[in-house]
Amino acid sequence: MFLRVVFALGSLTLIACADAQDAPAAVVADGRDVDAPPTDDAGALAEWATRPAVQAAVRAARAHWTAQDPGYEEEVRVLAVADGAFTRPGAEEHAVLYLMALWPRCCPKVGLGIVEGTPEVGGPGRLVRNVAFEGPTIGVTTVPDIDGDGLDELALRSAFGMGGDVEESVRLVSVGASGLIERPGASVYRSGCAAGRDGEEAVRIVATPGNPPTFTAETFARPGCEGGSWTPSAPPEPLPLDASPDTAAAVLPVD
Repeated sequence: MFLRVVFALGSLTLIACADAQDAPAAVVADGRDVDAPPTDDAGALAEWATRPAVQAAVRAARAHWTAQDPGYEEEVRVLAVADGAFTRPGAEEHAVLYLMALWPRCCPKVGLGIVEGTPEVGGPGRLVRNVAFEGPTIGVTTVPDIDGDGLDELALRSAFGMGGDVEESVRLVSVGASGLIERPGASVYRSGCAAGRDGEEAVRIVATPGNPPTFTAETFARPGCEGGSWTPSAPPEPLPLDASPDTAAAVLPVD
């Protein structure tokens, strides 16, 4: 009996690994999308901010940040929403990236709430995870499961500018019971146009599913600052992105 159980568990592991390896490659981020028009509906994002599950996430974040910095200047709004299964395979969930405060400029206070359920079908939804962290995060998108655990990953996009230089980066995270599991951030866009330096650089990051997944980065460039076509400036090369716990993120209550 014991041998049959071990064999069955081993078979399930092999099936999960095979499923991950058979899945198509997934684009984690493409810096060339700075040219694309915004896809987020401001009205829809504002409506998300009124939902009870998101308001519960904000209340927990407010208590957390007030304890850390009683004088922080609050400016709450929903920045982006991504759909997928983030905490339970097959679940219908929404990752809600929300802002709590813009300052200090280097380190805005933000939160990521996972809401389960579709409002049109299951009511206002249920908050199942809530995490607080700092950083200039401006967007979140879904990356289909790349490690075979049945859960989708999230790409958090950040942007920062100083002295006319602008850089955007992305970090890939998964949502665990104990917080965020992250992979190191990688630059996906650079420009010095506002500082009077011509030329832009963009990076396309692709994940090949597996256990563990592998990543490649392909760099593109375009001259000047007037837009135009991107051309490859370097062949795709391996990008090491090993997963580790995000010890800076705080897990907040969801009650």
